[in-house]
Amino acid sequence: MNLYWSAISQVISSCLPVFLLIFLGWFCVHKGIFNQDAKKLLSGLVSNFVFPALLFVQTSHAKPSEIFNGSWIVAFFCTMLCIWIICFLVNKYFLRSTLKESTMQSMLCCFPNMGGMGVPFLTLLLGASSTISVAIANFVVALTLIPITIFLLEFCDAKISGKNVSAKMVLDAVKNSIMKPMFLAVILGLIVSTTTKSDGTTWVPDFVMNAAAIMSGACNFISLIAVGVGVYGVKITFDKSLIINVVLKSFMTPIVALAVVHFFGISGMEAEELVFLLAMPTASTAVILAYNWNVQQKEASSIFLASTALSVIILPSLLLIMKFIIPGVI
Repeated sequence: MNLYWSAISQVISSCLPVFLLIFLGWFCVHKGIFNQDAKKLLSGLVSNFVFPALLFVQTSHAKPSEIFNGSWIVAFFCTMLCIWIICFLVNKYFLRSTLKESTMQSMLCCFPNMGGMGVPFLTLLLGASSTISVAIANFVVALTLIPITIFLLEFCDAKISGKNVSAKMVLDAVKNSIMKPMFLAVILGLIVSTTTKSDGTTWVPDFVMNAAAIMSGACNFISLIAVGVGVYGVKITFDKSLIINVVLKSFMTPIVALAVVHFFGISGMEAEELVFLLAMPTASTAVILAYNWNVQQKEASSIFLASTALSVIILPSLLLIMKFIIPGVI
């Protein structure tokens, strides 16, 4: 019983600050302290500056052995791929959606909000070192999920317009993905980590590292405020498709992640990082893609809000579950 109440206490102390700051962002818009234009500004700060800075700082300070964790990378990729395939098949053959719609829904279901909620949640729960897993996960997503999704969306548009499908589509999709600041930050951090001397000195000037550290220090706060601002005014459009996809995103995803963790024999903090990252609500980047490609726009906003709201229940429940079924979870 003491273990149970200890787990409850940790859930409250780790999760409550996250959702309190999200509410603060929502409240600021509600009271007119921010306007809706703040959504674009805060999202830009997170995706282009503070989140990449955090990824760079943590990756550059990590040991190469911590970054190149082969089993964790494979497990994360396999989980994400499994979720994508399940969501695609359900949307394409059960809900009878088009190829383009099914692709977008799969993206919405398996692209977690790693920057907006993943980093603040994990750093509060597990410490700053957990950011390494976020960097690795971001690297995997940028090389696989985003290029595949962009290619399939371009493929659908090409078919509709009668254009030829070419290899250039694949190359452009990969290029668009790897040129994002978040991906470049991880690459630069990897370079610094592997070239750092044994005494800890590096070729990067101190003022650059200090500037990155200042930006990264604001990541948790700005990210959570941005999530709160982002969900303000979003209305959920309830229909069969939304309900099924929310179930896939919020309930099936953690189950698949727990199964993969068990299959690969991952335990302790590494298991927590993998499960929690994939269980995060839908990323705002996925919603932006839906609007850019003019597909599933209302559905994207609805699943973003619904999955964010459900995370209030899902994330604490997962912490309790993992404490009792996964070895090494403290």
